[in-house]
Amino acid sequence: MIERLGPIAAKIGGAILAMVISSGLALADAKRVAMVVGNSIYQSVPQLPNPSRDASSVAKMFKDAGFDVTQVINVGNLDFKRAIRKFEAEADQADIAVIYYAGHGIEIGGTNYLIPIDARLASDRDAEDEAIPLERMVSSADGAQRLRVIILDACRDNPFTVRMRRERKVASRAVNSGLGKVEPTSTDTLIAYAAKAGSTAEDGQGDHSPFTTAILKNLTVPGLDIRLAFGRVRDEVMKATGNKQEPFVYGSLGGGNVSLVPAPAVAQEATANDVKADYDLVAKIGSRRAWEVFLNTYKTGFYADLARAQIASLTDQVPKSDPSSATGNVKTTAVEPGTPEPGREPNSKEALDWDRVKDSNDVSALQKFIKRYPDSPLAITAQSRVQLLEQIAREREERARAEREAAARAAELAKLQAAQKKAEEIATRKREDEERRAQKAEAEAKAKAEAAERKAAEAKRKAEEAENKKSAQEAAALRAESERQAKQAEDERRKAAEAAIQETVCKDQQAKFDELNAKNNETAALDDMKTFAKSITCSRLQPMVAMAIDRLKLDAEKRAAALPNSPQLVRSAQTELARIGCLSDKPNGVLGSETKTALGRYLSIKGQSSSDISVTEALVSDLSKQSGRVCPLECKAGEIAKGDTCIASEKREEPKAATRRPRDDDDEPVARRKPARREAQQERRQSRPEPRARQQASSRPSGGGGHGGGAAMIGVGF
Repeated sequence: MIERLGPIAAKIGGAILAMVISSGLALADAKRVAMVVGNSIYQSVPQLPNPSRDASSVAKMFKDAGFDVTQVINVGNLDFKRAIRKFEAEADQADIAVIYYAGHGIEIGGTNYLIPIDARLASDRDAEDEAIPLERMVSSADGAQRLRVIILDACRDNPFTVRMRRERKVASRAVNSGLGKVEPTSTDTLIAYAAKAGSTAEDGQGDHSPFTTAILKNLTVPGLDIRLAFGRVRDEVMKATGNKQEPFVYGSLGGGNVSLVPAPAVAQEATANDVKADYDLVAKIGSRRAWEVFLNTYKTGFYADLARAQIASLTDQVPKSDPSSATGNVKTTAVEPGTPEPGREPNSKEALDWDRVKDSNDVSALQKFIKRYPDSPLAITAQSRVQLLEQIAREREERARAEREAAARAAELAKLQAAQKKAEEIATRKREDEERRAQKAEAEAKAKAEAAERKAAEAKRKAEEAENKKSAQEAAALRAESERQAKQAEDERRKAAEAAIQETVCKDQQAKFDELNAKNNETAALDDMKTFAKSITCSRLQPMVAMAIDRLKLDAEKRAAALPNSPQLVRSAQTELARIGCLSDKPNGVLGSETKTALGRYLSIKGQSSSDISVTEALVSDLSKQSGRVCPLECKAGEIAKGDTCIASEKREEPKAATRRPRDDDDEPVARRKPARREAQQERRQSRPEPRARQQASSRPSGGGGHGGGAAMIGVGF
């Protein structure tokens, strides 16, 4: 299996994608520096068209990505060395240092040299004085604390090798056109060649070389792991050159995600084509470490779940150690994803059927494949895909349900607010009309009172005159009329006073209602409004108070739902815990022991304290962001984990010992205990004639043969 994976790993870039990603770098505030060198105008050999353009574009790329860039174009020997010395001081204060060189390079006697534009290389002796050792440029980045990257587009067909004399006649002084392999001596360092060590790279026909074109496109993608970036560069260069030029990277990094440019605060999802391309790239290697590289870059999504299934498949297919090994060492063999187990290769029809459904999102088609080939190793992969698709469908349905519930609540609140606004407008118009009517009634009552007073005064005057001119009877009638009119005037004044008092009360209660209605977010607002409703006497305010109470009730319910450990939050948390494999019970809104245990498992896995478990909106939001299974699968006794399901473990049953029914004539104690019964039965059988069929059977020879032929055989449980 290793021999089969070897060529594939070499084509992908060897150490690039097979390495474990280093720990995630906090690059948002890190200092990043870059030195970019491009030499085109050589004085003693034909000029190169692309290196200066390549270097200018690469320098702009790094500047746009937030790097402090030292750019030198068409540099001679002395200026080249000064630029290196200046960059060395800058790298000592940086977290990440990147060096890019485009131009001629040469290997002499095992030493790599970068060639300034004014170099005179008449013989191999001149390199030490006229050229710059590659090791000097590499070491200038050693001061960077976290990551060092050296990119060399310097493996072009070199004209210096044709003109140089070989004065040192020893094998170690061989002169090669391409640069030789260099393994970094410091940790967290990568050296990327435009072509494999010892081979040459193309300068290209466009504005940039094929290698630099791919670098400009992929190297500074925000959040993209640098080894995946170089993997994309390798594929694009080989495609552009017809597989004639293969970039290569030397060096190693630790575990974790390493990118030259940090992911933005709100991460932009990679396009589906980019994710699928990286997935196919890693699938060519098929090792567990390569899949871990992919997962560190793409932690969620459809292809991330497929990568986890591939890792689980690799774990299941690791062969056991040889028990006959004398040393006791355990040897493991890498297994490609989807490789059938030994002795169970898929037939051609099965392989064709699998090719039709392996990338399908049709659950029914995958289930038909599983039903048709239940014993196939591919059925396990198909079942994993079915489970993944079903999980995605459940998550989609849960999100849609939550959106529908939120929309329904928003519509209900909007409807209530519109009704309240309409009621307030109606109440305002009614209040204004009543105020106008009250003012009019008060004015009319006042006018009537004044008129009654005038009439009473006139009647009194007439009564007084009647007393002088007429009889006493007429005077009495006039006094009675005067008193009646005076009483009527008093009634009108009283009604006007009551109307004024009622209007004053309504104004006071309106002010109180406005004050209470402004306390929308206060906990006691609902209780205060209910108390106010019991004491209100203004009839026009009563419907407005009733609407305000309904609104405050809805607000109180919403606040209660957002409180820690509320039934609504607990139910939402239970739904998410069940989705990520931490809870097996159905959601019921009760924070019981099972739910607390599930939350404790989740918080422990996430490295958070589980001593004081409280279900909050933040916790539910964090749970909803998780993709795939988070809590490890726990199986009951007698079961083993297989992917995301538990299956019964296979147990070999020992063959049961054959039971033998004791024969009466062999069991002497039984014969002694029941002799009378046996003899009586024999006498009854002898006294009765046997049926014809039994007579025929007893007359046939015994199956035992050779021992008298007449002895009857009794079964012994075989």
